[in-house]
Amino acid sequence: MSTPINKNNSLNTYKPKKDCLLNRHILITGASDGIGKALAYACAELGAELLLLGKNESSLSPLAEDLSKSSDHDHKYYSLDLGIAGEQDYIKFANYLVESNKVIDSLVLNAGYMEAMQGIRNFQLDTWLKTITINQHSPFLLLKCCIPLLELSDDPSIVFSTHDCSKAYWGAYGVAKSAQLGMMEILAKELDGDKPIRVNGVDPAPVRTKLRLTNFPGINPEDFAAPEDVIAPYLYFIGPDSKGTTGSNYKLNPEFVG
Repeated sequence: MSTPINKNNSLNTYKPKKDCLLNRHILITGASDGIGKALAYACAELGAELLLLGKNESSLSPLAEDLSKSSDHDHKYYSLDLGIAGEQDYIKFANYLVESNKVIDSLVLNAGYMEAMQGIRNFQLDTWLKTITINQHSPFLLLKCCIPLLELSDDPSIVFSTHDCSKAYWGAYGVAKSAQLGMMEILAKELDGDKPIRVNGVDPAPVRTKLRLTNFPGINPEDFAAPEDVIAPYLYFIGPDSKGTTGSNYKLNPEFVG
């Protein structure tokens, strides 16, 4: 059975109904590792057809192949380096989506990048720009590519991977994540029309991902949740049970910041 959201029931333990994503076309960014990879496996198991977006074809290709082996769908991937992609790269990606002749039912904006924790006064400009580009500008550009195809879906949704980290030394990543949350809230209002696209966020931190482990090397990785343990809220916002819910940012650990 599926579990609806309500005051007495945490989405941390949401159980999606079998085949609730059957034949839905879902685009996941940052799909080759961490939360994106765990989410890809879960969505495929629930019947979705996937387009996996990431930087490294060497990681995406075997992942898509493995997912396709145990699925009725031939899952696809698209390699795009969000740190250096320019306008023409996104135009090319948008054309690829149109030529695929598929609607997009859900867009999961999960890709993230952080080189190191450091004070703002110590940031090099190239590091600042790359961090802002991947975490703030690329979601905007991907939305521009995908919204026309989301509008063709009968039940479209956008899900952001958010992160409450407005603390010292989170630098450009913290700035970009704050801006990303503002983008999510604005977009939810803009797309809440006659044929709405629901827009929500999931803040799963802290999770056992490369970003977290790289910046907190002295902490036992087992102290952080595994990616597989934090994807239930994503599945809720992707799927039909969240119909009518938009502008929500769900925190798995409400008291945790950073």
